[in-house]
Amino acid sequence: MFLIFRQRFSYLCFFSSLFVFVALTGCKPHKVTPIIFRVMTYNIHHGEGQDGKIDLERIAKVISDANADAVALQEVDQNTQRTGGVDMATDLAKRTNMHVAFGANLDFQGGKYGTAILSKHPIESVENHVLKQARDGEPRGVLQAVLNVGQGRVLFAGTHLDHTKDQAERLFSETQFDDLFAKFEDLPAIFCGDFNDTPDSELHKRMSKKWTDSWSLVGQDAGFTMSSDKPTRRIDYVWVSDTKNFNLRWMDVPQTEASDHLPVVAEMELKPTPHPMDNAQLALIIIVMTLLSSIPITLGLTIYKANKNAKAMN
Repeated sequence: MFLIFRQRFSYLCFFSSLFVFVALTGCKPHKVTPIIFRVMTYNIHHGEGQDGKIDLERIAKVISDANADAVALQEVDQNTQRTGGVDMATDLAKRTNMHVAFGANLDFQGGKYGTAILSKHPIESVENHVLKQARDGEPRGVLQAVLNVGQGRVLFAGTHLDHTKDQAERLFSETQFDDLFAKFEDLPAIFCGDFNDTPDSELHKRMSKKWTDSWSLVGQDAGFTMSSDKPTRRIDYVWVSDTKNFNLRWMDVPQTEASDHLPVVAEMELKPTPHPMDNAQLALIIIVMTLLSSIPITLGLTIYKANKNAKAMN
């Protein structure tokens, strides 16, 4: 009888271990390897070029020629009178065959005005945060999008800060960034936009404490972006959250007069954060844990029956 009990116990342990191994192996996150990821930041000046003409096809060509995976756009009109009631973000997304997210920061001429994100990859979630202001003026915002880049996720964000000579508003905006990005601390982050300040500014100094200015790593020359006909200042940036998940390869400032700004393009090796377990995987873990919790009961019943049978035989 003891031999029969031992065999049953061995079978129980074997099949329980096998089930747990198969279940947990199926729930193990896939290994993530770096991917080549190209981004662009571009203040499109509501589609108006240096010739005074509004031409979205010209803007779309600049974007398509860059072949970027994700694009942060500033000064984007949505259904305003001055640009003929066109939803610029949606229009550019169609012209470039990309996903789109729009962040409205200001009601303007019967429509909205703000920033946008275009992405070749699916956009999992979007948040637009209108920033608090230190004084009256044009509202500014931070548009954040979680992108599904295949084997993982990355946070891609864009902004357009105050343009006045007084730096106080820009510095006040910067004090709000930590809270906005805290909930995404598990994701590698790219923060692009028109920051309206140069590399020798107090804003750049403060930003550099927690972000890395990509141009400082791989940029060539001065990287001037403003204005596009005769650029004399670098005020458009691609910041990355760290150098562990990002390996910058090169950067460029394409020459074009499609806007009053020049775009900035950066190519990098990106190591995304693995996808979290989906509902099916979580359900499987719950089933496994439920079955595991029943093993002591099953084992106890087996021992009890074996002992009872042994007494009966004696």
